[in-house]
Amino acid sequence: MIKLIRLTIILISILSIAACQKSVSPPEPFLPVPHEAQLRWHKAEYIMFAHFGMKTFYPSDDHMGYGLEDPGKFNPKDFDAEQWVEAAKAGGFKGIVITAKHHDGFCNWQTKTTDHSVKSSPWKEGKGDVIKELSEACHKGGIYFGIYVSIIDKHFENSGSDKYSDYGDYYFAQLTELSTQYGTIDEYWFDGYKADGLKLDYKKIAEMIKENQPDAVVYDSGTMVEFLPDRCISWPGAHGGISPDQNYRVEIDGVMRWYPAEPSIIWQGNWFHNNTPVISLKEMQNYYLTSVGYGVTPLLNLAPNWNGLIDENTVDGVTAFKTWVDKLHNRDLARSEKAKVSAPNFRGGDKAYSPQQVVDGNYETYFATDDKVTDARIEIDLGEVQEVDGFILQEFIDLGQRVDGYSIQCRVDGKWIDVFSGRRIGYKRIILEGRASAADIKFPATDAVRLKITNALACPLISTFQVIGTD
Repeated sequence: MIKLIRLTIILISILSIAACQKSVSPPEPFLPVPHEAQLRWHKAEYIMFAHFGMKTFYPSDDHMGYGLEDPGKFNPKDFDAEQWVEAAKAGGFKGIVITAKHHDGFCNWQTKTTDHSVKSSPWKEGKGDVIKELSEACHKGGIYFGIYVSIIDKHFENSGSDKYSDYGDYYFAQLTELSTQYGTIDEYWFDGYKADGLKLDYKKIAEMIKENQPDAVVYDSGTMVEFLPDRCISWPGAHGGISPDQNYRVEIDGVMRWYPAEPSIIWQGNWFHNNTPVISLKEMQNYYLTSVGYGVTPLLNLAPNWNGLIDENTVDGVTAFKTWVDKLHNRDLARSEKAKVSAPNFRGGDKAYSPQQVVDGNYETYFATDDKVTDARIEIDLGEVQEVDGFILQEFIDLGQRVDGYSIQCRVDGKWIDVFSGRRIGYKRIILEGRASAADIKFPATDAVRLKITNALACPLISTFQVIGTD
């Protein structure tokens, strides 16, 4: 009898331990959620935009090109796609988007659709292919590869085509060549300038992309989202930095879609190289803080020169920029030995969703609340009074954008004071003293900081809470 009682107690203990160790169910997705292609775009954080073509050899303050330019001038004698990739990596860029064709209609690849292309140039005796060499260099270098294929084509407009009477067929043939001959394409970039008047068959284009490049994200300028609603990114309304509190959730035809904005920003030239230097480090930082720091992935334009290379001083400039970005992210007071992170409660009391997840340096792990709990508090005790330059926040957006109101507090002489508030966090939110949206803010010396989620559309998921120390 005593043995039976003991066995019963042991069994109950085992079952109790197993019950305690049983993991809590993860949060359900809060729709819409990003497509894998959109997630890859978010995680790239910033991408190099490379305007290169006939206008490189007609440098001016006018970036357009009119289709009457002489292909005989296209001769980038030192062209080196691997140098572009190395320059991109030196600047921390996770990919390159190249003008396969700009508004002048000159094609940077061996197209069968027109002779207004590299075929008619002296470069490599007409046998060269910019797109082939760059795609291979990007794939070899392990970075993202994208193509800009201008919807506008001044050469076709002015000169027509011996093979195609309809521009829609001509354009579709060009896109098909690019989509089937150059390996994986991570991003298509469709310039929407005057696109409505051309009346292209966007549904047909969308079907072709889905068949040949199913994992590509599409910058659509409003032209493609109807037919590729699960992977488009949008025109933000202007070039340059954007506003904070970016919303990825956009209702399209009565359905909520994931539709973030992609700014495109000139860092050199007038898109194309015109012998002007890359912008200053301070300007680079400002654009970074008003794009990446507001939760989107910008295209930052570096213009290859007429020799087919990225200028040495440009490489130096973006290398200094990457050094600054890296230092910004490596000044995290929350990961010091003295710091301690806590929260009054977290999802089911499961360590997998504890506040420790926001300071482990891993985006894939996150703090979460229980379902229907739409507010939260995460505190970081710094262990001593510290000077603070700012904060970096990240939501775990794989399961949707949720935060719709938050504030940051600092503890000063035992009292909590509000130092910043915002609405949305998104993939990444950088708040830096005296810069961008914190231009008028001076953060106090503090021994503890607190993130308060005051409102969320579903239980909030916070991946990162960094406290930026002084440089």
